[in-house]
Amino acid sequence: MRTLSFLGDVVLDKAYGVNVPLDDFIFNLEHPLSCQGIPARNKVNFCAERSFIEKTFGKMPLAVNLANNHIADFGDAAFLKTLDFLRANEIAYFGAGKAQDNFNNPAIIPFEGKHIALLGYCCPSTNAIFGDENHFGSAKLMAERIVQDINYSKKKADLVVINLHWGAEDIRYPKPEDVKLARGLIDAGADLLIGHHAHVIQSFEKYKGKNIFYGLGHFIFPYKERPSYYDGDKFLRVHNPKPSKSNREGLIVYLKANENQPDYETIYFDDFKVRKVKAWIPRWVPERKSPFRLYRSLVHKWRLINHFIDNPRLPTLSMLKRFMGD
Repeated sequence: MRTLSFLGDVVLDKAYGVNVPLDDFIFNLEHPLSCQGIPARNKVNFCAERSFIEKTFGKMPLAVNLANNHIADFGDAAFLKTLDFLRANEIAYFGAGKAQDNFNNPAIIPFEGKHIALLGYCCPSTNAIFGDENHFGSAKLMAERIVQDINYSKKKADLVVINLHWGAEDIRYPKPEDVKLARGLIDAGADLLIGHHAHVIQSFEKYKGKNIFYGLGHFIFPYKERPSYYDGDKFLRVHNPKPSKSNREGLIVYLKANENQPDYETIYFDDFKVRKVKAWIPRWVPERKSPFRLYRSLVHKWRLINHFIDNPRLPTLSMLKRFMGD
């Protein structure tokens, strides 16, 4: 019996190694497979001139999630070239497109005698480019829309799996409002929720017998300098992130057609290859805003302190305001 694996964020600027056995797999494709087009303004933009998927994994994925904050970074032309590649290689895709095709939700895929409906949505907090009637982009995360898609998908498939690109970056726990939404989607009929975007592994919980993985973290995500914040004429900054150990960890969710509950394990990407490791998986699921805000504020201050230690200089009024803020 084959296993279907759900992976986190994947960015491939070249071929990498994967020292993890995978049968069929699905991941969050975090960039267009083309750099042709005009960069989106005032953000960090990702792209790759060609695909390194097969060289990295040794085979193609069953499907990819496109609902994220980078898939439309280079506009319609790059997005269409990405779809051309996916169709040519018989890779299902979902979560982005135009309003008239419902952003390619759902993708219905056969797996071990069953059909699985895949749905993808992206939270506005991620600074994503959203599709509409005229331009391609991600499906915006809206509860009413998702419930409608769940109801439609339940008629077409045996299982409904929702991918949500959401969460605060580098924060280990989901926002209380995301917890409320996730549980509401299970109540509406979803069978499994897969989250990503936060750059770290987030909490996992079982709610009414169904599994919610709030954030899988990265699978392959190289941290490199990138020209960023295009103003329509030039890039204004160089984005040069410094990853921590937790930024290199990820979670794989395994689903077997003959089993009701998924399994999972943790991995580590060392800039060259992905391998299995033991990593901590958070279990606290905050339901109230005040403790979550306190935790997020402490993480924010800790980051600023570390940044100051690495780059000591006389604090400005702006820096002090950032430190004292939430």
